[in-house]
Amino acid sequence: MGMDALLCSMSPKRLAMIEEDPEVLTELIEARHEGEIPGLLDLGNTWHALDIMFGDGKDDVLSDALVARNGKKLKAEAAHGKARMIGASRVAEIAKALNALPESLVTDRYASLYGKTVHGGYGQEMIAPDDKQWLRDKIMKNQAAEIEKLQDAFDAVVDLYTDAAEKKHSMMSVIV
Repeated sequence: MGMDALLCSMSPKRLAMIEEDPEVLTELIEARHEGEIPGLLDLGNTWHALDIMFGDGKDDVLSDALVARNGKKLKAEAAHGKARMIGASRVAEIAKALNALPESLVTDRYASLYGKTVHGGYGQEMIAPDDKQWLRDKIMKNQAAEIEKLQDAFDAVVDLYTDAAEKKHSMMSVIV
């Protein structure tokens, strides 16, 4: 089974609930399949490809956007470790950095995924010079579908951070 990432905009009330009772995270993780939860973004397996496109942890601000590398570890834990929290001021910094990225980021950086071990296998199909036309067409169709999925995820991350920054919310990241 793969590793999926969840981002959740945290009002002070929601944060207090999770800090008080770590089981609330488990309930939140399970409830995401039952209906839409305001402020919760299930990135599925797109998070890792986006993280690579954001600089693979090398950009000081964007390194926290998806996996909250510098975030505070919470008591609440999921399948792949503790949830991490970044504060409202950091959320605002990340929102500003995300909004400064070009809209074409996914298309521009898609080829940078090739040859890397990427959760979900994004960007691993490339056309070889001697490929037959039917195979070229198939690969181009698969690439277009991956780019569209990653673009939708990128847009959702930008929207979530922009909204959270406006509300002065914190952000929780957890790998499930």
